[in-house]
Amino acid sequence: MTQYEAVSTEHKWQKYWKDNNLYRFDPESDKPVFSIDNPPRYTSGSLHLGHATGYSLIDFVARYKRMRGHNVFFPLCFDVNGTPTEIKVEKKYGITKLTVPRQKYIQLCSEFANSFIEEMTHQFEILGESMDPSIYFQTDAPYYRRITQITFLRLLEEGLVYKGTYPVNWCPSCITALADAEVEYKDNVTKLNYIKFRIKDEENDAIIATTRPELLCACQLIAVHPDDETKKDLIGKKLITPIYHKEIEVIADEKVDPSFGTGIVMICTIGDKTDLEWVMKYGLPLEKAIDEQGKMTALSGKYEGMSVPDAKASIIEDLKSEGLVIKQEDCPQSVGCCWRCHSPIEFLQVPQWFLKILDYKEDILKMAEEIDWHPQFMKVRLEDWINSLQWDWVISRQRFFATPIPIWECKTCGTVVPALESECYVDPTVDKPPVDRCPKCGGELVGCQDVFDTWMDSSISPLFNTFWGRDEKLFSKLFPMSLRTQSHDIIRTWAFYTMIRSHLITGQKPWDNIMIHGFIMSPDGTPMHSSLGNVIDPMPILEEYGADAMRYYACTCALGEDNAFREKDVIHGKRLCTKLWNIGKFTSMVVKEKPHQTNLHAVDLWILGKYSDTVEKVTELYENYQFDKAMREIEDFAWHEYADHYLEMIKHRTKNPDDGVLFTLYTVTLGIAKMFAPFLPHVTEDIYQDFKDMDGFKSIHVSEWPKPLELKDERENGDIVKEIISAVRSWKSENKIPLNQELKSIELIGPGATKLGEYAEDIRETSRALNLEMLHDAELEEEVCAIKPIKSKIGPAFKTQGKEILQILSSMDPQKAAESLKSGPLVLNMSDGSIVSIPNEFIELERKLMLMGQSVETIQIGDILIAISQ
Repeated sequence: MTQYEAVSTEHKWQKYWKDNNLYRFDPESDKPVFSIDNPPRYTSGSLHLGHATGYSLIDFVARYKRMRGHNVFFPLCFDVNGTPTEIKVEKKYGITKLTVPRQKYIQLCSEFANSFIEEMTHQFEILGESMDPSIYFQTDAPYYRRITQITFLRLLEEGLVYKGTYPVNWCPSCITALADAEVEYKDNVTKLNYIKFRIKDEENDAIIATTRPELLCACQLIAVHPDDETKKDLIGKKLITPIYHKEIEVIADEKVDPSFGTGIVMICTIGDKTDLEWVMKYGLPLEKAIDEQGKMTALSGKYEGMSVPDAKASIIEDLKSEGLVIKQEDCPQSVGCCWRCHSPIEFLQVPQWFLKILDYKEDILKMAEEIDWHPQFMKVRLEDWINSLQWDWVISRQRFFATPIPIWECKTCGTVVPALESECYVDPTVDKPPVDRCPKCGGELVGCQDVFDTWMDSSISPLFNTFWGRDEKLFSKLFPMSLRTQSHDIIRTWAFYTMIRSHLITGQKPWDNIMIHGFIMSPDGTPMHSSLGNVIDPMPILEEYGADAMRYYACTCALGEDNAFREKDVIHGKRLCTKLWNIGKFTSMVVKEKPHQTNLHAVDLWILGKYSDTVEKVTELYENYQFDKAMREIEDFAWHEYADHYLEMIKHRTKNPDDGVLFTLYTVTLGIAKMFAPFLPHVTEDIYQDFKDMDGFKSIHVSEWPKPLELKDERENGDIVKEIISAVRSWKSENKIPLNQELKSIELIGPGATKLGEYAEDIRETSRALNLEMLHDAELEEEVCAIKPIKSKIGPAFKTQGKEILQILSSMDPQKAAESLKSGPLVLNMSDGSIVSIPNEFIELERKLMLMGQSVETIQIGDILIAISQ
């Protein structure tokens, strides 16, 4: 067979699928719908291994479900929103949102993000993704943002969203609020500073250890643990803050850790989440030490306008100069950072829009039970996240490139005027309000400058996909969707937010199933990061090995687990594609028209039985999203049962093929191709095209899934025959005998041998035996065939006579010599008239087995003895 040319062949079939609109969803079809809530790929432009693997896993489902008779809804879609694009645009043009007019800034972001879509669509095609462009969407489009805005207006009307001034996570770098789910925590080592605080009306000092001396100006309370005997005398007293000389009361609170620092804690507004809890608990004033851009405010005095790191360094120097820093020591800490720009966050009190979620935690936990999780253990991540929630979802952002919040506010009284649903999509920063003046006081209306958190857009994907608010008939047909697919890192965001939005808008779960995949790590198992120089570009791999080989690697990745990239798996995938292609070409040379199920031989029944078992197992594994196990099952059968054994066993029948071998070759080759098709779509299409007229479909990907056959069970006998033939071929290889070299005869001896009569011709032909006999039993005789003197013993014992002794032994009849040795040493007459005795231990007798007068080699397989005569 010639070599399979993967890349050129893949391009050919990608064009064929595209030209034939093969993957188009038909809203009028009566077929059962299988809808996939496909994660819109973020428009960054670069394809990485995570994309290649994650989207391949999703595509496995789409292709499998089509072959199972479903009308598959699998949209091509892109996420064209948010801070990551803004960060890249700012870096590219050297701008910030403060230095460029808002609409110009939005235009630059839109042009940048949209410039990648054509290339990314092409990358999906190269990967063999079967997404449907007829149901395309991108999240910055007015038709998509309109649905985001309308859902918000419905929630606003029901009192489920509200505006409030509360402490929120704030990214000074992005200059925007963040939800808890957008905060990542990084390990860091900072300095713990031990600082003197004077006790009011005393000459004594109290030592407080803090990692945030820049917040001394915002210190509101000082706390010790009530059971800390060494600090009880401080409770009720007042301490004087250094530099600012502010009197601060000391209280007792059980949340204080006596073992940290000195066991005395200053409570500031707001250093961390613990400070925030104390602020709420004691109703403390929210003095603002840090502004929205991460600069110190006037509250900090001489440090006003400094960045937080600069202010920290400056205030420590000032404290040291006054002798107020006792010591400094390294302190490990977990720092909250923005998940997009990775800068440390602050807690600021800034007016924001919130969506109520705390009241619905139990509802979402119940909803999680109604959804089938693949793998099941991933559900715990959602449950843990829901149980940890303490705040409502802050949905407003102080950015530009996102969906505008569709409201206007009165400058005078603050009355909110929402947009009309019929007018959405709107941008209140440029569009007029639905009324000219405030309906309450007649004041001027100003458009909201905030935009939505990008998850407000992403979390409506099931509603948008199912035509909510646009086509009630289609919505009832499509909602809830069949499947959400995503990675495990966004369970707390995309999965949770989608579930809460679906619950509040429809009262239903958004999907029946959720499939969670993991990350792709570098070959040594560490995360890939450009800063580490270990990011692998998949494009050269795709160009060298092809998409099917890359998709084979994706098959090896179990759901829910992080997997190290292994190029050897890609290489093996290419070898498998070549193997399958050769199987297909071999079959197509034999099978010229669709055969009928007649005259099946025993060996045909054997492989068809194994094939039927494989179809059943693989179908169940596909249904349970266990693709790694499904691939192992198909590959093991196709390569190690069908190709290695059956095809070898029936080659003699293909010269003048009978009906049985034609049916079996057609059925199993086609069935194997179909089981592989969701994983390896290109090579299986190439195989299928030789049989499409027989099977009746224009592509393997819209053909019918294989079914098991009900036939006579020959699995046990067939497996024995396979082992017999394999043993003979292995024996030939071990003895350096060509596999095609003929053998004089093979006898199969034992009770099981006589049951294999129907396989006789297959065994004989495959083993290249001139004669084959199957015997219930037979008498094997052992015969001495040679005398082998042990030279290392004869030489030293007989010295000058040794050479003559060897000559005499070589000329003796081996069987007579063996008889003589039974009664004692072997007696030899030497040429000089002397007589020597050769002890038994000086001679080895070489024996052979004889069967019916012929010398044979034997191999034992179960209760069957294989006797081979050359």
